[in-house]
Amino acid sequence: MSPLSTIAAKQFRVSSSRTAMRAPSTQKMMGKLRCESILRPGSGTIRLTMEEAESLVNKLPRSLFEFAMPTAVPEKLDLAMSVAGNLIRIAATRGARHGNDVLNQETGESTSSTLLKYPLIHWLIHFADLTILSRIAFILSKHPDYRAVAEWWLHRLAESKEPFAVLYIVNKQFAAGPIKRTVLIDYLEYFAQRHLVDAMVLYGQILHERHNRTQEALVLFTAAMEISVPTGRKTNSLDEDPYSVLGIPQAWEMYASVKATTGDKQGIREAVEMGAFKLDHPTAFKFLANIVAEEGHLDKYEEYMTKAAMDCDAEACHELGSFYLELYYDGKGRDKLPGPSKGQGVCPKDLVARKYTNRELLQNAIDWLEIASTGGWGPSALIMATLLREAEKPHKGLRYLKIAEEDENSASRAKEVRLIYQDKTFKLNIEQEILSKQFTRFD
Repeated sequence: MSPLSTIAAKQFRVSSSRTAMRAPSTQKMMGKLRCESILRPGSGTIRLTMEEAESLVNKLPRSLFEFAMPTAVPEKLDLAMSVAGNLIRIAATRGARHGNDVLNQETGESTSSTLLKYPLIHWLIHFADLTILSRIAFILSKHPDYRAVAEWWLHRLAESKEPFAVLYIVNKQFAAGPIKRTVLIDYLEYFAQRHLVDAMVLYGQILHERHNRTQEALVLFTAAMEISVPTGRKTNSLDEDPYSVLGIPQAWEMYASVKATTGDKQGIREAVEMGAFKLDHPTAFKFLANIVAEEGHLDKYEEYMTKAAMDCDAEACHELGSFYLELYYDGKGRDKLPGPSKGQGVCPKDLVARKYTNRELLQNAIDWLEIASTGGWGPSALIMATLLREAEKPHKGLRYLKIAEEDENSASRAKEVRLIYQDKTFKLNIEQEILSKQFTRFD
């Protein structure tokens, strides 16, 4: 059976892949409570005194900006923090205003005396790009102590028709459930009509998932795919796509997702191939790898999954490492390169395995599984732990076992393994009991 006939639509809705660190969640509830105590319902007004604002400014963590702007020079970080401080102070003095009143762009006249106290903000509003303010507010939103101010500013900027803020607010509302037709949806449609790719995708999502206007959505997704640029191409805004941080799916992902619901196998493949070959998107290569694997092209599977894994996608690293480990176990005890297969054609597994010695296959597997483990991928960590225990290095394996226990995908099995891990009589068949083989049909 072709993989295209069984692909679930939701598998194309890609969330951020796990890499070397997981997003912290321990402060989530406290941050929510702090935000709700300052921000009034609907984000229309904010309760913040100037004394509280100054306290927030004085405690502004530089690390927050260093993490968000890793390539920025110190002077640029200083400027970003200065803008952030001014945004906090302005929120305390203009907390009940509408976006256009806060930014005072409509008339082109001088701003009120409040804004004149902050010449940098005044200059950004009238002579530069409001997106800079939205980006700074977005960075602030990542810290629970500053989330209320950030949300208030993003609402005000969205009311002023700033694209980044409009996309942020509408995307957040869309993810929360039913979404009403508001002026922000009108703004989103406006940006979609003017070929802002992320606006086209988000508006298309809303048309498809909330209003059953699927054909209109497909037209938008197709147009967005055609004008999208490769993932690695630089832009003028902080050397990256300014909208990439919003988590809006790629156009090819949404097109493939819709086609999957209708069983259009050719449409799915075309979208995935466009995402891979035209846009150089690592996730597209991961999907394409699984498609070609079902067709028996394991050499192409290796090539495409490697492209995905090179982007530090923990799941792709796990899949690639498991693939090499499966090939290793198939030829365990073999010291030389496998010779050509007898009979007609070459076994799909041998087409890959014959490029390596068995020792090299094992090392390839360990390398990729270790990277996946660093990314918090429990199944990889469980394999690493058992390989190290088998090699009589349990002291090194315990670290991986802990990672496996913390991942719901492997926690139950990892806890079972821990019960016998330190036993002198430890015995476990990794090939049969731990490794999930994917390609036994090609044995």
